[in-house]
Amino acid sequence: MKSSSTISLAIFGAMLSLGTGCHNKTQDPTAPPDLERKGDTLVIPDKSPLRQKLSFGTATNEHFEIRLPVPAVVEPDPSRFAKVYPPLAGRVAKLHVSLGDNVSSGQQLATMDSPDFMAAQNDLIKAKSALALAERNLSRQKDLLEHKVAAQKDVEQAESDFAQAKGEYDRATRRLNSLGLKISEESLGQPLEVFSPVAGRVVDLTSAIGEFRNDATSPLMIVADLSTVWLTASVQEKDVSQIKSGEDVEAVFAAYPNETFHGKVRSIGDLLDPDTRAIKVRVIFANADGRLRPGMFASVTFIGFTEAAVVVPSSSIVQLGEGTFVFEQVRPWALQAHEVTLGPQHGDRTVIRSGLKPGASIVIKGGVLLQ
Repeated sequence: MKSSSTISLAIFGAMLSLGTGCHNKTQDPTAPPDLERKGDTLVIPDKSPLRQKLSFGTATNEHFEIRLPVPAVVEPDPSRFAKVYPPLAGRVAKLHVSLGDNVSSGQQLATMDSPDFMAAQNDLIKAKSALALAERNLSRQKDLLEHKVAAQKDVEQAESDFAQAKGEYDRATRRLNSLGLKISEESLGQPLEVFSPVAGRVVDLTSAIGEFRNDATSPLMIVADLSTVWLTASVQEKDVSQIKSGEDVEAVFAAYPNETFHGKVRSIGDLLDPDTRAIKVRVIFANADGRLRPGMFASVTFIGFTEAAVVVPSSSIVQLGEGTFVFEQVRPWALQAHEVTLGPQHGDRTVIRSGLKPGASIVIKGGVLLQ
């Protein structure tokens, strides 16, 4: 922060060079000055015209409600939103749902003819047959050993063959299970079935019967439960401390400018975007009627707790160079400039975060004449 004496010297020098509009070029050089500098203090003499142009007030300590407006966008709840991809390449044989249909978790959405899936089933059938053969051979070798017909090494070889066959069978089974097939004697040989991982509604359908799909990054459809949605707001780094999880928020959507929606803060992000210097704050909104759709824009106002702070009329704040200042009257007609840090503005009053104490007598009108 700049020292008060340096600030006063700069102000006084500007006054002498610019005249501040309070005297003209033909002013009597013997006339008293409009301002006098005494150390870090500016003194306004008895007959100075500035006395008629300055008004004074008091910096007050007030309690007020924090209201922070920020832009936001609607997003689906990630735990209730799923892009349904084909597990393997294949042709869409049948769609069991249409756009807009409500579905339950685990419900069949589509049937596909997939050569890779049929090959995986054939691998399982072969592995199952090989396992059964290895199991019979192991049983036979153990029986022969008991009757002293077979050697111990034959039993050990049969055990090794059985373990290998069991491993292949388990691998083939796990592969099919990962594709959503419930293994049973009756299920082998069936086409590839695609199921919904979540309950919700089919909000996007991008496939058609007979279409061949081999792009693992292109979904067949999107299923989402939009009964509750998230509103994701980008809050600047300097304002994050004002937001608390669970606090109330108000939102006005571009689609419904005459309505105010109410929600609560769900989570405050842990990561700061290095480009925008903002943190993602997510708010939960009930959306039973489905009016709030992902991608909609809104303005969110965070309604925080009340806090005590020094508050001054906005007209008392003066910009000097790169700093912001308020002039305090330390004694009658003696002023000192204080560099201050500003907080939010409420109507015609502004919060002072630092640089000024409550109860200070300040210039609230005409401070610009002291520049």
